[in-house]
Amino acid sequence: MVRFAVQNLVRSRTRTLLTVFGTVVATATLVLALGLDRGYRSAVDSELVRKTGIHIYVTREGCPMEAASIIAQGGISPLFVPETVTDAVRTAAHVDAAMPFKIFALTTADGSRTDIFFGITPEIRRIRPDWRISTGTWFTGDDSVILGAEIARLEKRVPGDRIYFDHFDREFTVTGILARSNSQDDAAFFLPLHVAQRLIGREGKLTAIAVKVDDLRRLEEVRRALRGMLPEDYFVITAQELSEGVMTFFASTRAIMGVMVLIALLLAVLGISNTMLMTVTERRREFGYLRCVGAGTGDIIRLIAGETFIVCAAGAVGGVAAASALVPMFERFIRSTLTSYIPAAGIVQLHAVYAAVSVAVVILVGVAASLYPALKAARIPPHGGGARCLSIRW
Repeated sequence: MVRFAVQNLVRSRTRTLLTVFGTVVATATLVLALGLDRGYRSAVDSELVRKTGIHIYVTREGCPMEAASIIAQGGISPLFVPETVTDAVRTAAHVDAAMPFKIFALTTADGSRTDIFFGITPEIRRIRPDWRISTGTWFTGDDSVILGAEIARLEKRVPGDRIYFDHFDREFTVTGILARSNSQDDAAFFLPLHVAQRLIGREGKLTAIAVKVDDLRRLEEVRRALRGMLPEDYFVITAQELSEGVMTFFASTRAIMGVMVLIALLLAVLGISNTMLMTVTERRREFGYLRCVGAGTGDIIRLIAGETFIVCAAGAVGGVAAASALVPMFERFIRSTLTSYIPAAGIVQLHAVYAAVSVAVVILVGVAASLYPALKAARIPPHGGGARCLSIRW
């Protein structure tokens, strides 16, 4: 049966190859979409929850989703947390550390890059376990700046070098370079908090206050306590809620990818169905002969389904291989078009389980698309194809 099916497919090489190509595209699209969903979710959770050491954010943004946008990727909001609130937060029970910070993003004059600036205090070294200076020292003055590992590589700077920011028309001295953490920190500039505030005219105004609790089992207790001591227009959100807020912004990208997958699968279905219908039309006499020698409805259906399975299996395997090769290009494309928070870590992560699911889905959909042509072929009567049954001999 398999040999016979392969021989039939080889007869129309061009048509078969085009159908296989359609299944390659459908499979690769599905694999990349699943890899993006898994990778982005994992990268956001890692950078905003597991790696930060921050358990709670105190902010005044309009809602958790707006807070996620500002805290995750920078921005200068008209809303702010007064710096004086930090002392009150520190007095709450089970608060291990509280770090006031300012974050903002500015695009260079030529539009080629958006720089992210963090205004920080020494508490960052208590709260952030992965925030570590690999070379150099902490700030030595108001003209000091600490560079993330990637931005230091791009700018070709080492401790002691001077760096000019056209955003502020001011020069700073690099005092330290962070150890690479594969997070947003790698591409950021760090300034003393009061300096960052002064540069954008936000003296005494914070983006948020980052809080680390001394016992995660008391996270909700601390949250309720902070909520009770702050005015109603403040938000007390957990790092997990921040992550979920970022994923809300990513929903539109996921929806677009879902539509792309559906379109690719639809095109594959139409291609397979059209190929098999043409096959039935061209081989009508052949199917008549098969009926003459005793082939039943089930035999004809199995033959068509077998040919479809071979086409889909070949295309699915090729699609997985194509997706694996296209990951770097696809990730660069997503990073250039994504408007929500973009983690520094890889945002497309292929997984064997997702690849297997994609192969199974494409094969099942393809075989299902061949059922109508198969039933049509099975209904061809022994004489319907112009075959003379009496001339057939075993």
